[in-house]
Amino acid sequence: MIIVLLGPPGAGKGTQAKKIEGEFGLTHVATGDLLREAVRRETSLGKQAQDFMLRGRLVPDRIILDLIKNKIRGGASGFLLDGFPRNIIQAEELDELLEAENKKLDLVINLEVNHNEVIDRLNGRVICPECGKTYNVDHFVDEPLVCKDCGSRLSQRSDDNPDAIEERLKVYLRHTLPLIDYYKEKGILLSVSGERSPQEVFHRIVDLLQRVEDVH
Repeated sequence: MIIVLLGPPGAGKGTQAKKIEGEFGLTHVATGDLLREAVRRETSLGKQAQDFMLRGRLVPDRIILDLIKNKIRGGASGFLLDGFPRNIIQAEELDELLEAENKKLDLVINLEVNHNEVIDRLNGRVICPECGKTYNVDHFVDEPLVCKDCGSRLSQRSDDNPDAIEERLKVYLRHTLPLIDYYKEKGILLSVSGERSPQEVFHRIVDLLQRVEDVH
């Protein structure tokens, strides 16, 4: 089974992707994580991507596609794509790549979160630099900002500053939102409210995926 997870920045895609990965045994392909790792390792692709990421702009398709191709061609049978595709051109490239590998996209899950909620979430988001787990500062009233899993000190992502947040939302509306119609026309789009608790959202997604598995 191959799934794409869509939604605006701060919709909870990363949180849900990890839950889905554990429940269904899919290989989680997160372009954001791939890019940040490439930047951290100072690879050629990472250096090219860094400037775009810091300004909240989309990384060029050629960089994203190089990273994605390596993952998809790794041999796993099931994938969960998180953060890709982000525009129609990437969606078409993904269709071509899957067809060349005798695979197909089974389902696109769109997490719906309103604009103000997204801004509130991103302004308060902190991340563990070691294990990648995300939190909101509201969860740490009178507590130190340390990861509850590994104990590392939490910090804000460099692209979660106010200017970059606004730019990322503009980019999402301009480039990524049209994907909803693209996949709706293909008959594989299902939308889920991302404004409920993470566990409630996950239960809804599990219900949808089990129905897809039953069909297959």
